[in-house]
Amino acid sequence: LEIMMVYSTTNLPRTLNQARDDGFRIIGASSSVPNTSSEYDDEEPPPLFDLQDLPVPSEEDDRPVLLVLGSEGYGLRTLVAKACTEFVRIPSGADAKEDEEGSDGGGVDSLNVSVTGGILLWHLLRG
Repeated sequence: LEIMMVYSTTNLPRTLNQARDDGFRIIGASSSVPNTSSEYDDEEPPPLFDLQDLPVPSEEDDRPVLLVLGSEGYGLRTLVAKACTEFVRIPSGADAKEDEEGSDGGGVDSLNVSVTGGILLWHLLRG
């Protein structure tokens, strides 16, 4: 049985910004880098990784990680997305190129948030 501390906050963007300032990686789950309008005018937006390319915690980079999942209907809210240092997406069968018979592979374009969380946590913990 695993035991972990669970925290709550009344202002998630402020909490994430403080964690980022304290050296945490804030990884937002998103199929694309969310449009946060003028936030990235002076700098590059955070990178978007496919799951298999997401750097996992290692001896070289052992910063603590906060994984942020948005709602199933709307994704990450704008202020939450602005706090993220990077984004990750889970490629699906729908991303596959059509095969020789013209099939798209039969994949789906989104996953239930609990399934997404499970896949991402497994990847981060098992690397």
